[in-house]
Amino acid sequence: MKLRLEDKRKAIELRVQGKTFGEIRSIIPNLSKSTLSGWLRNVELTKGQKEALLKNIKRVTYGARVRAGRTKRIENEKKNQEIMTKAGDELPSLIKNPLFLVGLVLYWAEGTRKSGYFRFTNSDPEIIKIMVKWLREIFQIPEEKIRIRIYIHKIYSHENCEKFWSRITNIPLNRFLKTIYKPTPHKIKKNQEYKGCVQINVGGINFYLKLRGLINKLSKTFNGA
Repeated sequence: MKLRLEDKRKAIELRVQGKTFGEIRSIIPNLSKSTLSGWLRNVELTKGQKEALLKNIKRVTYGARVRAGRTKRIENEKKNQEIMTKAGDELPSLIKNPLFLVGLVLYWAEGTRKSGYFRFTNSDPEIIKIMVKWLREIFQIPEEKIRIRIYIHKIYSHENCEKFWSRITNIPLNRFLKTIYKPTPHKIKKNQEYKGCVQINVGGINFYLKLRGLINKLSKTFNGA
């Protein structure tokens, strides 16, 4: 009993100093939250003590969030690395396929690899055909995940280039994102065959990481590591 009374006195003293429940329980061993709550229920704090306690609670909470965020980031990095490593291990069986190799090299050269998802932009209809075929046949990307966006100068807006690219890619117009019209000082078309740049989009970070893993492995295969 004497020991518990000493613990209670110590707990009240720590609370007045601005310590949180968690900090008090870490200092006083074998102290349940319910017991501590009962001890401190009638403890009156001055305005200054309340402000100090609130400040300490915010500090402890912020520190916990930072630690949780750091842990989550480390877990994500580990998971991402596992995805890339596993993808790289698949390269020997895939590299024999010409379509796979052509598509991967095209993406390596011209694809966006910093956005966290797949993006590939080009104005050549034949290259766009290859990349869409690559997504469908090599990776079996579901049709609803493949989206198209057109970038084109405003003077071409009346030509309905969306229909042209829909025919080229065999992707319906309802899976086209909003066309981006770029300003230009020119009033007359210089290239009559130009139909704009097409950006192919595929959401999902796992696919993006898989491609990164394959590219890393391909680079090591040819350049040495």
